Amino acid sequence: MILTQLSAHAHEHTPAGVFLLRRAESSSEHDDRDATVRKKKRSLVADEEDHRPVDKGTEAPSKSMLRPPKLAPSAWQLYFTDWIQRHQASNHKKLNVAQAAKEAGQEYARLSSEDKEPYRRRSQAAKEAREREHAAYMRTLTPEDIKRENAFRTAQRKAGKSRRGNIKDPNAPKKPLSAYFMFLQRIRSDPELVREVFGDETETTKQSVLAAAKWRSMTDDERKPFLAQAEQEKLEYEAARKMYEEGTTGYSSSINFSILPNSPINSIAFPSSSFLRPVKQEAAGSESESDADDGADRRHGRSLA
Repeated sequence: MILTQLSAHAHEHTPAGVFLLRRAESSSEHDDRDATVRKKKRSLVADEEDHRPVDKGTEAPSKSMLRPPKLAPSAWQLYFTDWIQRHQASNHKKLNVAQAAKEAGQEYARLSSEDKEPYRRRSQAAKEAREREHAAYMRTLTPEDIKRENAFRTAQRKAGKSRRGNIKDPNAPKKPLSAYFMFLQRIRSDPELVREVFGDETETTKQSVLAAAKWRSMTDDERKPFLAQAEQEKLEYEAARKMYEEGTTGYSSSINFSILPNSPINSIAFPSSSFLRPVKQEAAGSESESDADDGADRRHGRSLA
């Protein structure tokens, strides 16, 4: 309103009118610059907040800061891309995306399996390349990056906005085996013990029942070497994890705590077959974690095979 009135004065070619109009325009431009500066400052503050270390009890980041490689295209997406390029080369009219997708989809559905095969191969090759790129990208993340992303994902799940699980740190030390899994590893590393404990049984779930029964039948003294080794590797793992989280130099993510050079597991005197009690064949799902720690196998996704 003020600018309109001043403009009217200016059109009368009065010196006062021209002066007031220029002054108002200058003030308006100054206000616009101030607004832009304030907007940039807010943007910088928000960006700094997203990059702050995530501590327990602090608010989770409002967005993900990860920038992983894009997903590989499907066979259909590759076909559609080729379809659009063909039609743009022969027709200079602007394509309607919805109509183009409909027509291309109908044509793709009519293709034979042989005609679709080149697109499937290209899609698979792109997928494998993307998996390699993604693995390499994940290795570049710091422990703080992982914590921040997992805090964001946890908040998203609680808010019902996402169902994505937390990501695992590929560079972090791997957790060592429990005493029971060391015992199981000892059995599977020796064909004679395999025959002694499993007999002719080849089904994994039933082998688990037999191994659990063998573990339960052992005395405390017979379990002691496995328990001692598990405790040692647990301490070494915790020390390595602390070094990694603190960014201490000298940590190596290639350490495999379950096969340390001086591991005594393979030299442990295994209980004789006389300790193997008769076992009633029960469903694998009926075993509890307290029976033989084999519940941890299912929880952590380790295979008994």
